[in-house]
Amino acid sequence: MKKIAWILVVIAMIVGCSEARNPLLKEAAEIVHQRPDSARVLINKVDTTALSEADKMEYRLLTIMTDYIVLHQADGDSLITTCVDYYDKHGDDWQRGRAYYYRGGIRRHLLGKTFDAIKDYKVAETIAEDADDELLKNMVYENLAFANYYCFTHPLILEYSQKFLESSLKLNDSVMTLRALQMCASSYSYMDQSDSAYAYIFRSMDYIDLADSILRADIYHNIAAMYQEQGDDENARKYLEKWKNNKTAISFKGYLIEARLLEAQGHYKEALERVKKSLSEKDPLVRSHAMDVVSRLYEKTGDMGAALDIKRQKDTYTDSIMKANHSLEIADWQRKYDEARWKERSYQRMVKLGGAFLLFLTVMMMGYWWYWRRVRSLRFRLDEHARRITENQAEIERLQQSGEASEQTIANLKKQIENNRQIISNKLLIGTRCFVKLQQKESVADITADEKQCLITYYAQLRPKRWQEWEHTYVSLTTTQYIFLILQEDLHYDDDTIAQILGVKPASLRTLRSRIKGREK
Repeated sequence: MKKIAWILVVIAMIVGCSEARNPLLKEAAEIVHQRPDSARVLINKVDTTALSEADKMEYRLLTIMTDYIVLHQADGDSLITTCVDYYDKHGDDWQRGRAYYYRGGIRRHLLGKTFDAIKDYKVAETIAEDADDELLKNMVYENLAFANYYCFTHPLILEYSQKFLESSLKLNDSVMTLRALQMCASSYSYMDQSDSAYAYIFRSMDYIDLADSILRADIYHNIAAMYQEQGDDENARKYLEKWKNNKTAISFKGYLIEARLLEAQGHYKEALERVKKSLSEKDPLVRSHAMDVVSRLYEKTGDMGAALDIKRQKDTYTDSIMKANHSLEIADWQRKYDEARWKERSYQRMVKLGGAFLLFLTVMMMGYWWYWRRVRSLRFRLDEHARRITENQAEIERLQQSGEASEQTIANLKKQIENNRQIISNKLLIGTRCFVKLQQKESVADITADEKQCLITYYAQLRPKRWQEWEHTYVSLTTTQYIFLILQEDLHYDDDTIAQILGVKPASLRTLRSRIKGREK
């Protein structure tokens, strides 16, 4: 009782000394992703003069998060960097992962530091995957796909788009699933894998009613592009018209489809007029494709000089984009980061497997030691019986020589010798054979009463402590009832196996249990 009291006192001291988390900050953290405006209101109610160091840092992190989500603004990345440094030492996975994620968002969207942003996203990805934080994984995968999009690293775009789709399906978020499907379709399209792109486009059509006007316009554009590539001009124009009607942001990529439709009809000059509008598109991949179409149309109109000039412009533009965004360096860094992470995880798995093997080996050695001790104990008992036989024989010889003992005394000693011999040579041998049958789940319904008694005698010496417990617990159990206890409490067999070994119906075991229960002291 004193030990328990001391433990309770220590627990009370630990709980009493630990700092309670600010309730407003706790509530804001719980709703910041679902209702950022409400979280912002709660954060503004916090009294910053009475906060602990941990609460001050959480207040700073949540403030930066809500400013970024609601207002799309931040005062540089210095404040969020202090959060990253703090949570690298003191924070949990939720806080540390989001500190890295939002620093990546600020660097990419507000500061234009794509490379630094990807580095932060990759750390956040590692934290999210290790902690199995599905929401954070979902956000990180989406932003990694977009960050790589502007670096022309198509395999990585596809990889993160597919991870984004898988995560969205796990979250059962239909809108995010729709966005992920569109990203996968675009990734395959840019890699010239049209069949795979079409499959994702068709899947996205099931979610189109959930899309806002901007996302719906993108879906219509992709469907129109798909039909145009398949040569179905009628459906291509149909969805292109829907794209125009749903367009709510400045975008010129639809003109690229119109140009291709006109090109297929041989209207090259009109196609040139349309596709040149796509050259104003901010999306570098759309603009690059538009330059390819312009060059091809100039060739078809016979203006080879203009075609070559556009090709040179396209190469220069692509090189400048890749150089400005450090595309090759970013792709190489991500590859090396993933390789290092894979090696680290492989090492951790090897350590765990090695630990499991050592544990298994230890258990096996302990089991062997226990078995050896049991066998040694049994051998000791057999040696004890042999010693008694020798002592009784010596006593008989002494009494016969001295003539001190009666025939009855000598007869009793001989009987003891015979009993000891019987235990050694008969009961233990037969009992061992019967117990092996139980271990192998063979039926013992046909063994004799003497064999059952030998089994009980053998078990009494094999498990002396358990046997003593049963003798103290029950009164006058039959051999069958003892065998039932062996099967149930020692070998831990289920009722069907016990019934099969005893040669009875499973329903009759209930009666057997009740009778054993009735013989308790």
